[in-house]
Amino acid sequence: MFMEMILTDIAGDTESIEELREKIQIHLDEGHSVLVRLIQPGVMYQSNGDWFTVVDFMNEWSGDPVSFQSNLVPLAECRVSFTYTNDMFFSGPKLYQKNKMCVGLLEKLIPYNGKNAEKHWELLLGQTSENKELLHRLIQSHPVKDRTFMTYFGNDPMGGYWSEHVVRPKKHTGETLSNRFKTQIRCSDLIDPDIYNQTWYSAVVETVVHNDFAMFSGKEAKPIVAKRPFVIFGARGQLEAFRSLGFKTFNAVIDESYDLIEEKQERWQKALDSMFELTKSDPRDVYKKLADVLDHNKKHFENKDWPRCIKWDSYQ
Repeated sequence: MFMEMILTDIAGDTESIEELREKIQIHLDEGHSVLVRLIQPGVMYQSNGDWFTVVDFMNEWSGDPVSFQSNLVPLAECRVSFTYTNDMFFSGPKLYQKNKMCVGLLEKLIPYNGKNAEKHWELLLGQTSENKELLHRLIQSHPVKDRTFMTYFGNDPMGGYWSEHVVRPKKHTGETLSNRFKTQIRCSDLIDPDIYNQTWYSAVVETVVHNDFAMFSGKEAKPIVAKRPFVIFGARGQLEAFRSLGFKTFNAVIDESYDLIEEKQERWQKALDSMFELTKSDPRDVYKKLADVLDHNKKHFENKDWPRCIKWDSYQ
């Protein structure tokens, strides 16, 4: 009896891709179709000394009965059946609707019309990576730095900044908060109301950035549920990919032309320029102009029936 076989890869590295490739071929040889769930969307792997991406791997199976699901949007040509899955929060898009702790964090946020924040932007860089090193270096000589609340967990001997409202990670921001078999809430999923109340907008950078695909995580999900405008330091076309999922972006107040620039450093430099330009506007006027956009994104994120790779339904 032929059937659809479901395979899952959680590592997304060279070794796991080689194992996954073998398993797919075995099932195909047996006459089955295959559905592959890529839990780690930022797949990068080596072959004969060269680096390849998740889109390269998926395209290996063009013409075969193999389909894929993952929390990414292909930017390069994808020649197989692919479904986007919203796993920005491992616990699911309703995390800030159903988890009591997270609901409490949202309740501590000061509405924009009652806030008197000194800094315009928050930029939490988390663990060290090549991309975060680049952004950290670029912002040092940019005037927007003085208007940005910035932490770098990987380079800060004090471990960055965590207020009394959130759980401080022991080693890395992706740690889960409690028994992983009961919940899958990560330290990095937690909005810190102290930081949000001190700032107006968010700037986010993904750990893996490649122009073949755009991936989204809790970095974008947090400002979405808190209804904050944000800038993404990501791939070329990252904002276009975000819009393709049904979300709206902030071009009414932010120069988002940076999204179209091919070269990463130039693109990110332009994004910093856009951040600085926004600091010249009254934040209350910005929020009034974006009210419909921010409301749409939150409702779309939390209420749409998204396909998911990570079948985790516990919010407790």
